[in-house]
Amino acid sequence: MNPPQPERRRGGPPSDPNDDVLGEIFLRIPPDDPTVLVRLSAVCSRWRRLLTDPDFLRSYRILHGPPPILGFFCEPKVCSGFIPTTAFRPIVPSRSVRWLPCDSRHGRALFIRDPESSQLLALDPMTGAERLLRVPEIWSYMSWTWSASVFCAVGGCNHLNCHGGPLRAALVGTDFWKPTIAAVYSSETDAWSDPTYIGPPNFISLPRAASVLVGNALYVLCCGNNILEFDMATIRLAEISPPFVDYVYWCHACLVTAEGGGLGFAAIKGQTRLHLWSKEEATDRWNLCAVKDLETLLPRYAISPMIALIGFAEGVRVIVVRTCAGIFTIELGSSERVKVVTMRGEINAAFPFMSFCTPAQIPNLKYPVNSQNFQIDRLTEKRAK
Repeated sequence: MNPPQPERRRGGPPSDPNDDVLGEIFLRIPPDDPTVLVRLSAVCSRWRRLLTDPDFLRSYRILHGPPPILGFFCEPKVCSGFIPTTAFRPIVPSRSVRWLPCDSRHGRALFIRDPESSQLLALDPMTGAERLLRVPEIWSYMSWTWSASVFCAVGGCNHLNCHGGPLRAALVGTDFWKPTIAAVYSSETDAWSDPTYIGPPNFISLPRAASVLVGNALYVLCCGNNILEFDMATIRLAEISPPFVDYVYWCHACLVTAEGGGLGFAAIKGQTRLHLWSKEEATDRWNLCAVKDLETLLPRYAISPMIALIGFAEGVRVIVVRTCAGIFTIELGSSERVKVVTMRGEINAAFPFMSFCTPAQIPNLKYPVNSQNFQIDRLTEKRAK
């Protein structure tokens, strides 16, 4: 005879996890899809309180490392100037003014008001906060031969949440056959530094081509088979020779950050080989680090003479490649992960916008959020002209 089975007790539904357990769950949500945390914050006031808590947000950013790429501001201006790689859509400058992108870094984007303007606009695409920068008069005559860059000005910042703090901008350019000049802007003083000069002239490789920031130095690639180094701590310019001058011309080369954090150089040889170098600190020596076969990374039909390197994402070491089949990104690490950005190929430069997207950063969010079309309210205030 079988023993009697113990009577099952009937109880209520399982209790909700406490705040600590929920916080641990939320921490492990990948930042690649910017809609997830925002949608979860709309579930109830308790979840929104947890997801907007400063301690949680700080832990979330530290755990996941560099901010994800949410999309690219592009030159020429196509698709409203922004090509998304996620469901995020940024706040962009007013369409009543022809703002052209020229850089994006540390949660901000930098625009110029048409090629012949003397105005720059530093914009936080996440919040809509903007600052108009009037360019020194000397730069108004070199619209197509200079490079502009924007970056965080907070000392010791880890650049995981650069929103709302002070910023700096740098200009490097040449007025035809005159010496190359450079200056740096500070939002804390709302003024430009005195310009510094170096000769002979060094023409920027492409209009508003991407720069690379390493420590206090900004690096720009030039057509004259050299690299310009702008030390913003000492306000001095210097010239650096690239590893091979044959690769500098046109779009077959771009500056990157090396795996150890120093200056790097990338170039395509023979349409199919991506060469990566790193520069030794305090010397002129370059070391070849890797050669990647693009025929194994990209679709075979993408390889053609029009292949070019048009952008680089600092922090995550992702390079942007233009092909006849569209725009691709390649992770330069061991994973070599390749992603399709867009099938459009008429793009000369792509500036990655990188940022965490959390409920606390989006003051004008409408609920419910549609994951297929994640929109932030456009600010209605009149843009400065």
